[in-house]
Amino acid sequence: MPAAMSEWLRRGATAVAVSRIGVGVVAFAAPALVSRAWVGGAGGGPSGRVLGRALGGRDLALGLGALAALRLQSASRRAMVWDAALSAAPLPVAGPASVPVRPDADPESPQSPESAVAAVYGEAPLPDPAPPSPSGPFGPAGSGPAAVWVGLAALADGLDLLTTARAWHELPPLQRWLVALSSGGAAAVGAAAAAVLLTGSASQPGTETMP
Repeated sequence: MPAAMSEWLRRGATAVAVSRIGVGVVAFAAPALVSRAWVGGAGGGPSGRVLGRALGGRDLALGLGALAALRLQSASRRAMVWDAALSAAPLPVAGPASVPVRPDADPESPQSPESAVAAVYGEAPLPDPAPPSPSGPFGPAGSGPAAVWVGLAALADGLDLLTTARAWHELPPLQRWLVALSSGGAAAVGAAAAAVLLTGSASQPGTETMP
């Protein structure tokens, strides 16, 4: 998957998480408003307010968890980009003319500056620093928690869509289409973003532009 598309999906998942937090806050403050937006006038009673507040608690928890995990994953990616850039930067070494050579060394044998230093001081040259591995048990740059949180949020949206579809003819026309479109779109974006995070298709360290 192109890096631009992966970044778009990650930003989309972030926007969905922020929107979910907003819905959760509104549902806690005015639960009847959220429940009526789903089931119509029946959501304004005591039972609807209880269910609306419970829905808000679920969305608030999922939104905060997904947003925190995405921010942590983004910070880990930036840190790995810097580590990869620093490890790839050439280190200043002394030129061959400034490195003393042992008297018994073969003058015709090619020597790098590092090998010459090792010959003089009797030490093995230091190995080149290996770049940090972009992969972990759950994908690059610690993206496992982000993939789990985003995937769980997408699952919740998919279940909302399924619930709405099962009661399609019992719900008001405007509300059912509003919930179906919003939950279906959020589920699609979340599922795609979770797949990108989990499989490591997101941009790898060294391939993205630093802000």
